[in-house]
Amino acid sequence: MKRFFLLVFGIVLTLLPAKVLHGKSPDEMRRLYEHHSESRENKSSQFVESYKSHRIFEDSTADQRSEASSGKPEPKDSADAIDTLVAQDETETTYMLELDTIVPFGYDMFIERSADFAPPEISTVPPDYKIGPGDNLLVNLWGRVDMELDLTVNREGKVFIPKVGDIVCYGLSLTELQNRLKRRISEVYSDFKLSVSLGKIHVIRVYVYGEVKQPGGYTLSSLSTLFNALYAARGPNERGSMRKVRLLRGGKTIKQIDLYSFLLNGNLSGNVKLESEDVVFVPLAGELIKVRGEVKRPAIYELLGGEPVEDVITLAGSMKPNAYTSRVMVDRIGENDSRVVLDLDLSNPDLEDKQTAIKGGDEITVFSMDEVHENVVWLSGYVKHPGAYQLEERSNISDLIFCGDQLYDDVYMQRADLIRTNQDSRQEIISVNLEAITDGDSSADLRLQAKDELIVYAASEVTRKKFVTIKGEVAYPGVYPLYENMKLSDLIFKAGNLNRNAFLLSAEIARLTQDGTTELLYVDLKKIIDEKDSSYDITLAEDDQVFIRSIPDWETDRTVTVKGEVKFPGEYVISHENETLYDLIQRAGGLTDKAFPRGAVFTRTDEAEHLQREDLQGIIAKSAPLIKDSTGTVYSDLSFAFNPDRMNRIVIDLETILNDGNKKCKILLRPNDVIYIPTVPSGVQVMGAVASSGTIQFEQGNKPSYYIDRAGGLLCNSDKNGIKLVEANGHVFSWSKAKGRKVQVGDAIVVPTRIKKERDWLKILSSTATIIGGFATTVYIFDKL
Repeated sequence: MKRFFLLVFGIVLTLLPAKVLHGKSPDEMRRLYEHHSESRENKSSQFVESYKSHRIFEDSTADQRSEASSGKPEPKDSADAIDTLVAQDETETTYMLELDTIVPFGYDMFIERSADFAPPEISTVPPDYKIGPGDNLLVNLWGRVDMELDLTVNREGKVFIPKVGDIVCYGLSLTELQNRLKRRISEVYSDFKLSVSLGKIHVIRVYVYGEVKQPGGYTLSSLSTLFNALYAARGPNERGSMRKVRLLRGGKTIKQIDLYSFLLNGNLSGNVKLESEDVVFVPLAGELIKVRGEVKRPAIYELLGGEPVEDVITLAGSMKPNAYTSRVMVDRIGENDSRVVLDLDLSNPDLEDKQTAIKGGDEITVFSMDEVHENVVWLSGYVKHPGAYQLEERSNISDLIFCGDQLYDDVYMQRADLIRTNQDSRQEIISVNLEAITDGDSSADLRLQAKDELIVYAASEVTRKKFVTIKGEVAYPGVYPLYENMKLSDLIFKAGNLNRNAFLLSAEIARLTQDGTTELLYVDLKKIIDEKDSSYDITLAEDDQVFIRSIPDWETDRTVTVKGEVKFPGEYVISHENETLYDLIQRAGGLTDKAFPRGAVFTRTDEAEHLQREDLQGIIAKSAPLIKDSTGTVYSDLSFAFNPDRMNRIVIDLETILNDGNKKCKILLRPNDVIYIPTVPSGVQVMGAVASSGTIQFEQGNKPSYYIDRAGGLLCNSDKNGIKLVEANGHVFSWSKAKGRKVQVGDAIVVPTRIKKERDWLKILSSTATIIGGFATTVYIFDKL
């Protein structure tokens, strides 16, 4: 059995990392094994050790926790101060009740200062709790070593254990910390078990700002949540939002919390755990509405935006059993600083009224069935005084609208709707002609019945809005409203008038006909604009599309640039569409005596735009081979970077162009072309993997190898087959064609470096020697046993 144990121990030593065995002699390794055996035999002689680290955070922690419940120093008697604050809140609430029995919903959660939201003093540590500076760790070891460690995490996030040293524990959970401690302590002790628990926990600093009653910074327990921070700041004030509370971490919003979700549904998902330097921000409240009447929880509610009336009623706890669901009144702010009333029928779940969107400032009233009277009629919609009216005094429609005095000037007179409720609660709609009634037509002036409702509409509500479109050469192309008898000249004027390059002889109007086809009309704008002939000024129709074309080949900037060795360099305007590069050189006075036409550089900016439109870069990327690395990742091997701007140069032979004189070799000019003629260079450039890169004096009739020799010759890592000859005019030749070609002045020779694949033999031999050495040591120990 002993030999088996020694064999296993030898194998383990062989497999240990090289850095552990490095420098250990056979005698030292034997003593290491004997010490291990002796420690096992003397286990019963060990005694319990204890160690307690310094409490460097104890005083400051106590001071910070004394301020945890407030952003300001507490008075001497904290209980009296809290009672005073609560009394102030009660006074504010009483004042609000005196003004209006409808109070904002949810704010009393913080007025009452419920203990449920106080920062926790003692609480079960969650599994995801992260260790931080100031935490007190209680570590117990038993087995071959008995030890009690009372540790405090220092400001660097470390704890110190005698004989073990510093251990980083910042940001670890208890489970992760226990594994790390066990791993580090096992380097000193063996055969032990370990447990870790938390004593005192550290505190964090958070900030509560925005619309809260006591904004500021607060020192809280590290177990505190967002609700605890709001509690410390005494909650949102009367302007603060209950639905869009934001938690910021590192300057970014990581969560937006709706407190209604907790108040109405008990959902605690928004009560997230805080970290140090977190910011809780309460913005201004959003749109507010009132819900009163026969609902279970009448109050002022904050909207998120776009909620239908059905959801708002749910916020208010739904309707009471005695609510009159056939008429729910929504009083809202209308146009021209007026208020309008909407009557909604919520009795039928299939009606669209339940989906009516509620807006900020709306006041929703749910009437009681006890308030529904049989002798009333209702006037609603676009009228001056909407509401309920006594039937006996309003026997006809003309009486209800006061013979037109209730109507605004822009009301739609051709129709109003009379909603009539029959004895069996069925409703019917009757169209009413208000214009005929106000003109005295008795047949149109219907007699009213109990529960009738007359709905009057504004003309803008029922009249379809008409538009026309103008595109092309006007200052502000776009869609414009179509007015009565609107002419083409009116539309052009509203669009900012014509641009200078507008083609006046033929404007195009596309018009939709009644059968859905398109009719094209052509107008001579010159007759309308210059000659003021109104007979050509077409009256526009709904959905007409007007197109103002540009004068063909119109360009305000038709300049080209000549730089370098010409007599008059600068910008020139293209005089006619067939002007050539040869013509431009002649206009610039011809070349100077120092000109080097063979090295002329001709660039055209629209070449890059052309390549981008053809998506040449995308085609190259898709054509690149795919490579799979050792990790299984597949990526594209782009062997070169494609830059469209470098494609602007057009390689030309300016000497041939000048000698030809516009006979055969013609290059037509385009706007923004640039021609640069350099001076005569001093020699031939040799660069790359040569002994001395530089410019070699030109000598007529020599080949590339001559200039490479003058530059010191090729280096040992030169790639001879990759040598390139770049001529001054932009032509590039490979070595197979360049080596027999005569070099001209201004040419360049590029010698690349050969790519070698190397292997790190030293590293391979070092690893092999380590393994062999470990195995040899084991054999030596066995031989000595």
